This record gives sequence, structure tokens and C-alpha cells, in this order.
Amino acid sequence: MQAADVLRAAIRDGELRPGERLPSARELQRRFGIASSTVQNALRLLKEEGLIYSVLGRGSYVRAQDAEAEHEEEAAASESDPAYVGLGDLQRGWQVAPADDPRPPYVQTADALRKQIQDGQLAPGTKLPSARDLQAQFGIANSTAQNALRVLKEEGLIYSVQGRGVFVRQLGPRDQFLKRYNESLEQATAQRRADEEAVRLSGKTDDEVAAELEAAEERFAKAGAEFEAATAHRDAMRAVMEQRKRLSGNYTPEENAAKAQLLRDRLAEGRRRR
Repeated sequence: MQAADVLRAAIRDGELRPGERLPSARELQRRFGIASSTVQNALRLLKEEGLIYSVLGRGSYVRAQDAEAEHEEEAAASESDPAYVGLGDLQRGWQVAPADDPRPPYVQTADALRKQIQDGQLAPGTKLPSARDLQAQFGIANSTAQNALRVLKEEGLIYSVQGRGVFVRQLGPRDQFLKRYNESLEQATAQRRADEEAVRLSGKTDDEVAAELEAAEERFAKAGAEFEAATAHRDAMRAVMEQRKRLSGNYTPEENAAKAQLLRDRLAEGRRRR
């Protein structure tokens, strides 16, 4: 019944036009996440209502309606129907529709708004866009926007004020905890995906990576030893140069000034202690 409602509303809204071929049964299964028999039952209901017809070996098509029936259907489609889940941003005929998210558009719209609330883009007390604005923003039908808002109201994320609009509700302690938990979960998931992608792109086995790590650690240890030796040699040369300058008195004016300032500082420190 729900799948039939979606397709019926799509026909009424003009998302599936007269004469246009419906998606295959396999595609409908994937998009709705339902069994083949459920798809066939949904199509059977629409055939009994005279909305679609089948051509053997070619598929199902939207039946052309008379002008009066079309007018009635357009009027019905413009009403806010809480049972309507719509096709939303799925483009006409679904032939070029996005294939990565088979969920109904009202669910996708609710998820997008929920994420904006959880991320703080829609702060508590903020007024949400009107249903008309949501239609334009997400490319969905009015009923789809209403359904998305209904989902968020049932979750307690938003509330309505008659004559003023819909507003974001202040999150309680439990919701705030869930928000932080979900954020940390998303970060962990994103890090895991990044790690998996890095491993996949490397194209190397675990043994090869372990061998490269061992070689890198050896190079690091060698570089560390060389750095320590170079540091010790530099300090020794500085000491030799200081000895030579003390014997020859060949200091630059800047060095002489620095030494004199050092002596003055030591004298001042001695006076303070006394």
C-alpha cells in the first residue's frame, strides 16, 4: 500500500507523466527496499485503479487520464496528505534519478534537516523554512515537505506555533548526550573509512607494509644517531673556537658587548642576594 501510494502520488504530481514507463520491478525493489511480490502487488493496485497499464515484454506505463480526472488528481496532489511520501528529488521517470540513496525523499529531507539541527546550523529557537521554501530547496512536493516535518515533530526536534511557523526545540540532556555520541560515532566511522581507503589505495600486503615500516624505523634510528653525532661535533667546535678567542682576545664588538652585559648581570644578581 505504501509503495502504491508513492507511485500514485508521483503520477498525480506529474513526476511520472502519461505514457511514461515506470521503473522496472527490480529497480522498484531496490529503491523501496521491498520484496518482488510487494512490488507486483503495488502495481496491481495501480492497474485496478486505471492509473497504469502493462505491455508484455516492455514494462508498465502511466495511463493517460481524461481532462476532468487530471484536474481532480492535481487538486488532490496539492493537498497536504500525511500518508504521502512522494518521490521528491527523484527526477522524472527515475531514469536519471540518484541511485545511491533508495529511501523515500521525505526520509532524506528529514535526515538533512535533522543533521542541520544536530550540527547547530539550526539552533534552538530558530524558525525553519516554510514548506514552500523546503519544496524549492530540496526539489520536493508539498506533501513530502509536510511528511519530513511530521517526522521531526514526532522525534521532538521541532514544534509548531499556529500562525507563526515551525521552530527548533531546545534539546534536553538526553538528546544532547545522543548528539555528542552520534558526532563521535560519525567521526570514528569517517576515520575508519579513511583508513580503509588508504589501505586499499596502497595496494600492498600486510607483510609488505610491515617490511617498509621496519626499514623506515632503521633509517630513523640511523638518522637519530647521525644527528646526535653532528650535535656533539658542533658543540666541540664551538668550545674550541671559544678557547681560541679567549687566548687571542679576538672577539667582535658585539661579542665584547654581550660579555660585558653578562658580567653586569652577574654583579647585579650578587648584590640582590646580599
